[in-house]
Amino acid sequence: MSFKIFSLQLTGKIKPVEKIENQREALYKNYQEFLTVEKSDELKEYIELESYINSSDFKKKKAEIESLQFKGSKEYNELAEFEKLKKTKKLKHYFKVVDSQDLVRFEKIENSEKPGEFKTLKEYVGGGKFAQDKKEKKEEAFNKKNRYRLLKSDPDVRFYTRFKKSSLYRDFLDVKSSNDLIRYKELKERTASNSFLERKAYLEDKKKWEKTEEFTKLRKFEEIKGRPHIQNYFKYKGSNDFDFFKGWELTFEDNFSGALDSGKWSTVNKWAEHVGENFSLPGDLHFFTSGENIKTNGKLTIEVKKEKVKGKIWKMPAGFVPVDFDYTSGLLSTSNGFGKGEEIFEAKIKFQPLKQLVSTLSLSGDNGSPMVNLLEMGTKNRLGISKLDSNNKIQVEGLDISNLKPGKWYIFSVEKSGAAFTWKINDTEVLSINKNDIQYPLNLNASTIVVDEIPGHLLPNAFEIGWVKCYRKK
Repeated sequence: MSFKIFSLQLTGKIKPVEKIENQREALYKNYQEFLTVEKSDELKEYIELESYINSSDFKKKKAEIESLQFKGSKEYNELAEFEKLKKTKKLKHYFKVVDSQDLVRFEKIENSEKPGEFKTLKEYVGGGKFAQDKKEKKEEAFNKKNRYRLLKSDPDVRFYTRFKKSSLYRDFLDVKSSNDLIRYKELKERTASNSFLERKAYLEDKKKWEKTEEFTKLRKFEEIKGRPHIQNYFKYKGSNDFDFFKGWELTFEDNFSGALDSGKWSTVNKWAEHVGENFSLPGDLHFFTSGENIKTNGKLTIEVKKEKVKGKIWKMPAGFVPVDFDYTSGLLSTSNGFGKGEEIFEAKIKFQPLKQLVSTLSLSGDNGSPMVNLLEMGTKNRLGISKLDSNNKIQVEGLDISNLKPGKWYIFSVEKSGAAFTWKINDTEVLSINKNDIQYPLNLNASTIVVDEIPGHLLPNAFEIGWVKCYRKK
């Protein structure tokens, strides 16, 4: 038994096959998603938005908008100036007078003859002329004086005189043609305009940045950035997680979901093809049928059965000799000609060894030796390279795997890179061998042979393979 396999299992480095397959499936799904995103308009839009949002123009625009406020603005100062003017005493007096009935009455009186007549008579009575005339033109002078007294007590004249002397009217006259009034009217019109009110509302708006096109673009950028497939894209961009998919292409695959694909597999041994049917060798306890012991139903099953069957053995010098066999088995082989360049071969296999049998999945050339074994289980449980020596004895360079758990599924793989062969179990490297003499096309072979009598309760026996895949370096 191998301490290496025991140690790897003990430390958890050989992970459960279910976990490996789930990780592979998830990674491949992420890779397909990565490729889709990489070519998408969505990513193009994201990159354009990112470039714009990180630009100096965007940052400048954002800073400008966020710095805008009503206080201290041109509009603020104009409104403050308007409010200040509105509160001045003279302007208050002006507006108290300008539309008043008093001003209407005053102007009506002013446009009459009374103010002028009263002024003339007042100057006449108060001056030296009246004193002179009362001697010479006594009646006329006193008539004028009486008229003066009458006008002096006249309500309109009294009102006119009092209003004209008032501070209200004086301020009214001061303001009437003043620059302050002109400015006041300008500011009143300006601050009441829609453009001013809209600008004021904009400057006072605490959320004016959120209402800009720039903010909309920022939100769009953040929304796209938060999408899971976009996050995954940047998670994997620049990483080596997808190196396998980028560097290797799938050249052969079979998951045995339907009938056996005769375009991929042959149930007749390569050396029996010219005969048209399988044959056995001296000492064999089994006969390879032509597919009757092969089943496919989501997995490949090679069955060993206890049954009488007539077959042939190749025996020198007689040639093919008819023989009765007690066991039947099956085999599969490809004729794809693998081994051209750097390649990976892997298969999901149920580890269920039976010491009376030898079940193998291997790679070999036309001569059959040496054999690169992805797995050999039964009498011996191992992987590595086996070959016949000059005495026709099998010599093996490899690793014992008897410590694997019976009844469990494992992914067995071997990578060929030049003269280097590297074996893995569930993606964990377990063995590496250099062989310069295996530089020719290889075929995949799967079979079970019977090497000893099998108790009946152990039959039929199944060699189960979940799937087979082969990759070539791009």
